[in-house]
Amino acid sequence: MSQYIKYPSYKDSGVEWLGEIPQHWTKLAIKRLSTIGRGASPRPIEDPKYFNDEGDYAWVRIADVSKSNGCLNATKQQLSSLGSSLSVKLEKGELFISIAGTVGKPCISNIKACIHDGFVYFPLLSKKYISLIYRVFESGECYGGLGKMGTQLNLNTETIGGISIAIAPDAEQKSIANYLDKATAKIDTLIEKQTKLIALLKEKRQAVISSAVTRGIDASVPMKDSGVEWLGEIPEGWVHSKLRYYLNGIKDGTHGTHKTIDTGKLLLSGKNIKNGKLLIKDNERNISEAEHKQIIKNGFPRKGDLLISVVGTIGQSCVYTLEEAISFQRSVCFLRVENEMNVLFLQYVFQSRGTQSQLITLTSQATVGGVYMGDIVELKITVPSLEEQQSIINYLDEAANRIDSLITKSTQAIELLKEKRTALISAAVTGKIDVRDVA
Repeated sequence: MSQYIKYPSYKDSGVEWLGEIPQHWTKLAIKRLSTIGRGASPRPIEDPKYFNDEGDYAWVRIADVSKSNGCLNATKQQLSSLGSSLSVKLEKGELFISIAGTVGKPCISNIKACIHDGFVYFPLLSKKYISLIYRVFESGECYGGLGKMGTQLNLNTETIGGISIAIAPDAEQKSIANYLDKATAKIDTLIEKQTKLIALLKEKRQAVISSAVTRGIDASVPMKDSGVEWLGEIPEGWVHSKLRYYLNGIKDGTHGTHKTIDTGKLLLSGKNIKNGKLLIKDNERNISEAEHKQIIKNGFPRKGDLLISVVGTIGQSCVYTLEEAISFQRSVCFLRVENEMNVLFLQYVFQSRGTQSQLITLTSQATVGGVYMGDIVELKITVPSLEEQQSIINYLDEAANRIDSLITKSTQAIELLKEKRTALISAAVTGKIDVRDVA
């Protein structure tokens, strides 16, 4: 913020999140600008009579707001006349804020919409304050003292109304709004470019892996027809076969329900497997020692086995590197490879387009939203000699790490841009910077 100038003089607002504000600004609780209303739902909300694809009002869910980027243009459902009569109707241009789920996220409706009681709105709010309050909540600073963010905490009409904000004179307020529109648009463009770059890098990573595990890394090797249309030619000395012939074992986790306790033994799930790594956090799901012993009686992954997520996000994989026995849920299976297969090579095989495509097909055919062990062993894979597997592993470790490093840099750049965006909004709406004459 060093390139921005400050106002000539300030005064203490008496509000922690605001701090000092420009001398000529005023402080006011939001409830002094408008009453705070809460949405409502027709009950029971699952009743089809409340919905009609031709209805005049869209039905807004938390998920619609979470992905709206602050402007609601569409939802998945429309309410019937009956449904909308039992909810709260918003017209175009109205501001509302989520108070459950994604807490404190502001949104301006660009369509006629109805909101449920997970939102609050401002029925008497003057249009000149909409941008200000939107930006105040977008910065996230104003509700920092109201409790921790999270899906278990709900704001309400009283806490929203009690939030104090700083108000500049009308002309100045307009300048701040125009400045933030331009400044955040520039930052958003940079974020979008980095996001697209990450997507391209991920595509490149998968393409490099896919090529290496199906065609090898030596372009001079003679090729032969694989007999599979989507695969085409493979190196002459390679074998195209089913995964089952390279496994000594496969098993998924417990199908039962287990009581979660604060401290105990970890119950591994598919969420713990991501991008070739086993991710374990302090607040993971824990079960009792007795339940843990009961689960591992039936088998458990050992160091060097390949873990695969088979429910939810299908096909994430990592090599199990721990020494201890671990309990695991139905959403995870482990593969124990035989001597002709290097587990690190198989991990790359599971990241390839061909294997991912087969898993997607199996998932779409399943009735339980996951993949069965009997289907996994039937996956078609292409296998070189152990010596060549190791050469491919070495090549892909270097190539993937190089791409992963670029992805990490872009991800960090996005986080810094988001932090800059938030800080800029907060500084502007609290008067820490004077943007009246900024081009």
